[in-house]
Amino acid sequence: MYSRRKYCILTILLVLVMAASGCTMLEQLKARDQLNKGVNAYTAKHYDDAIGFFQQAVAQDPDLIEAYLYLAAAQRAQFIPQGTSRENLQRARDSIKTFEEVLKRTSDTTHQSTVMANLAGIYSGMGRHDEAKNWYRKRIDVEPDNPEPLYGIATINWQLSYDETGMTGENVEILEEERKEEIGALVDEGIDVLKKALQLDSEYADAMQYLNLLYREKAKLTEEEEEKADWEREADKLALQALDLKRTQQADEEASRKRLGGEKE
Repeated sequence: MYSRRKYCILTILLVLVMAASGCTMLEQLKARDQLNKGVNAYTAKHYDDAIGFFQQAVAQDPDLIEAYLYLAAAQRAQFIPQGTSRENLQRARDSIKTFEEVLKRTSDTTHQSTVMANLAGIYSGMGRHDEAKNWYRKRIDVEPDNPEPLYGIATINWQLSYDETGMTGENVEILEEERKEEIGALVDEGIDVLKKALQLDSEYADAMQYLNLLYREKAKLTEEEEEKADWEREADKLALQALDLKRTQQADEEASRKRLGGEKE
């Protein structure tokens, strides 16, 4: 009698476990279906529909990281950089919240790097440059051999400097000394991180081009004519070097496309 009762209890427990497991598997399958529908809508640029599908996917399977990533990307796709309307900023905040949720749910470095790159881009588009640079720095910690976040910091610093110095440096003379020093520090940081980026990738043409631009900012902020000319000469060298490198890379890419397409060069 005892053995039969014990057997019945074990059987009931097994049925319950299997039922629970089956329900979980069913929810996971439903989540995958919503994810696939969302990807199709996202590819077609139907972002509102895509967001709805991705939201259903994460509701049905909270562990489906791809759904969170796509949801955040779809939310970001509706955000217009530099736009200041309440609706536009809410889109940015929604995307930020979803990307941050990914960081809470995974330790995968590829996912983390993707999230950090997107967060830096969103904050930059919102004009919140310090937060953008903080996310670039966090990405450097995750990917110390990747030159892209270094480049990202430099592009922000160049833009901040250029906006204040003017196209030819015409605004420098009206800047207060303290502000001029702050801008100079941004330029120096930009130069430093780009040099590190080029150490990691000596053929990073975009980094080379921005280093040229930052050298020109350095020239604008310099009062000594001889030093100003030195910075401008270095900038000119880099500009030509970057241009030559771009041409070589484009020629190599075109030759590769022809080979893959079976064309004769």
